[in-house]
Amino acid sequence: MSCDIIIPVWNLVDFTRDCLESVFSKTKYPFHLIIIDNGSDNQTKEYLFQLAQQKKGEITLLRNEDNLGFIKATNQGIRESQAPYLCFLNNDTLVTEGWLTEMVKLAESRQDFDIVNPNSNTFGSRPKKGVSIELYSKRLKNQSGQYSELAWATGFCMLVKRRVIEAIGAFDEIYGMGNFEDADFCKRAQERGSLSVCARAAYVYHRERRSFIRFKKFNQDFERNKKIFHAKWGNFKRILYVLTKHDQDYIKRINPEILKLARQGNIVWIFSKEKNRNSFSKHSNIYVYSINQLFFNLISFWRILKRKKKFDNIYLDNKNYFKILNNFTPLHKAQVTYTR
Repeated sequence: MSCDIIIPVWNLVDFTRDCLESVFSKTKYPFHLIIIDNGSDNQTKEYLFQLAQQKKGEITLLRNEDNLGFIKATNQGIRESQAPYLCFLNNDTLVTEGWLTEMVKLAESRQDFDIVNPNSNTFGSRPKKGVSIELYSKRLKNQSGQYSELAWATGFCMLVKRRVIEAIGAFDEIYGMGNFEDADFCKRAQERGSLSVCARAAYVYHRERRSFIRFKKFNQDFERNKKIFHAKWGNFKRILYVLTKHDQDYIKRINPEILKLARQGNIVWIFSKEKNRNSFSKHSNIYVYSINQLFFNLISFWRILKRKKKFDNIYLDNKNYFKILNNFTPLHKAQVTYTR
């Protein structure tokens, strides 16, 4: 088994050098690099050419005279690829020891773990001041094999099984220079039974959006792609479950429906009197908040009313609380449901 690591490059020679050096020094899993030079400046072009000469047999270098964007360049790499695994990697990343081995290990642990992200600062996991990226990554090794499920993976570093590409194709080029193509890819894969997961013990640091911020039309293109994505997949809801009682049987009953909602792309909040995060599925779209038992009703009620982005649906296990919230519908705007 091996992996083709596909890296589109547009300038940023120093970041690119750091990225590639980290890949060669920190990757133990068998890999081949497919680098797409996306119309880079002469300095970056020369660096990539010299590196490909030095690493003959380890690097396939493709060259575009113009910047075709992340999506088209990545699709070029996909067409060149032959390995059972593909990893799409941004050139503004730094990988750490054992990153790819851990991601592949997780992918192989379940048949439906078809798309894998590493742990990353992109997801809020970052070392404290004075702690190196490498040391921080070593501290995560005790989480080997552990994962969190994602609504969709993010394309900065995304491992994909070849059979997924064979089933659904490459990235949709309707998304132009990039943004939302990764989410769209994962949604298409999900329709065929694939799951996207984050490998907690694999760590990749991302110097975020170093390529995109250089596009003058970034915000305009982002909004355009957002409209395309939601026109295809629908708008996702903000959903709240309010648990006023500690009832494991009830939690076991609602947990599958909460996970289903999260997998569909909805964001689910849970207000609970108990510290029971582990009672619910670990998913990037599920947020569990423990609220002081003595003032639970008051605090949760206030949080519901003060939200700027209102909940679309609120589910309650308490009939009296349900009646109160139902009377305040003009303020919180949500559809309120009693679930007992």
